[in-house]
Parts: sequence; structure tokens; C-alpha cells
Amino acid sequence: MGAGRHDPSGLLLAAALGLAALVARPLVLGQALAAQVRDEATQQEVIVTGTRQADAALTAKVVTVLQDDPYVYAGHISVVTENGIVTLQGVALDSSDLRRALMLASRVAGRRRVVNKIELIPEDSDAD
Repeated sequence: MGAGRHDPSGLLLAAALGLAALVARPLVLGQALAAQVRDEATQQEVIVTGTRQADAALTAKVVTVLQDDPYVYAGHISVVTENGIVTLQGVALDSSDLRRALMLASRVAGRRRVVNKIELIPEDSDAD
């Protein structure tokens, strides 16, 4: 071999290795992406299921606390929980019922926040 000549087998080998790397890279990336999507989907399912069960348990606790309290008429109050946020909805006939219902709900362990959507309608008001 002279100084001006190149070995064609070396160039051919380099080209083959480069092509193999280009072909293998999308396969590896595709497998990694599929594994990541599968892992994320599994985690989301667990979180959603766990949150629903926790919300249902929290709603049951708040309803029980309101019904067991002798000073609150809970017949017109409903409880909805979503992502740990307890929402009280309905009607209260006096301000002490309203305040006590909110206080009792805020004392229940596990809740993140209590939202008041109770409308105060005093008994002596003239509702047409």
C-alpha cells in the first residue's frame, strides 16, 4: 500500500458501524419511551384509585360527625370531597348551625380544606 492509497475495508467497516448505530438508536429510544409511558400510566391509576377511596372515606367521616352532633341539623347539608377538599353544600336555618358545621368539618383528620357553599336562610325570613 502506498502513501496515497486508503484501505477500503476500513471505510466500509466505519460506514457499517455508523449505520448500525443509526438503526439501533430509534429502537432503544422507542423501548425507553414505551417503558416510561407504561410506568406513568401505572402510577396515575394508583393515584386516582387511592384518591377516590380516600375521598369517599373522608366524606363518610364528615357526614357522620355532622349527623352525630346534637347542635347541628345536618338534614339540609350535603358533603362532597374531591382530592381531599371537603365542600359543604345546602341550607342552614341559623348562623350557629352554619358555623358549627364548618367547624366540625374542619376538625376531621385528613381533609386539606373545607369549602363553604351553605346558604344561610333564617327561619324568620319571608321566603316567597
